[in-house]
Amino acid sequence: MNWAWENRSYIGDLIGEHAILAFVPLLIGLVLALPLGVLVAYSRRSRFPILALCTFLQAIPALTFFIVFPSLLDTKLNDRINVVVGLSLLVLGLLTRAVAEAVVAVPAHVRLAADSMGMSGFARTTKVELPVALPAIVAALRTAAVLCVTLATAAAILGVRGLGTLFIEGYDTGFETEVLVGIALVGLIAFGADVALVRAARFLAPWSKLVTIR
Repeated sequence: MNWAWENRSYIGDLIGEHAILAFVPLLIGLVLALPLGVLVAYSRRSRFPILALCTFLQAIPALTFFIVFPSLLDTKLNDRINVVVGLSLLVLGLLTRAVAEAVVAVPAHVRLAADSMGMSGFARTTKVELPVALPAIVAALRTAAVLCVTLATAAAILGVRGLGTLFIEGYDTGFETEVLVGIALVGLIAFGADVALVRAARFLAPWSKLVTIR
């Protein structure tokens, strides 16, 4: 632990780099998945191709994205953007399906009540269906957050700085403490993100009983 304290500035920089790699894709994926998931929920014609694409994105190993994107995006192998785009696509694949299923699962009487109040389709979706579906969406978002935090460590293999750098350096030098510090920090960040999302869901949807959030 003395090593961690003595190198706290360096570790702090790596934590910041890792947070960008993990949470920027999470935000991008969520922003894109919300409208796409609603589209899938309402459009039978688009449901199969979009969900098939989501399955395809989830089936591709994250490291494959990191290696392939430099040639597609005209970037260097160790550029952060490759990781951000790759993880964004993985989150998009996971959350689009979750949003669609959550919206479809909204009880019919809730939709009927919104319609009887004269709400437009857009108002019903944004003010009724998505808030009711929020706990289920957050449950998927929690899974995506943990995946992003852990998968971002793989980027260190390609020279992208993050907490995975501690794994690479510790392995190369045979210094186990550095590896253990990296493992502990990744676990703490993943746990912290999970707790933050649970608290956010309880704050934003305290009324919901559709999905129990623990």
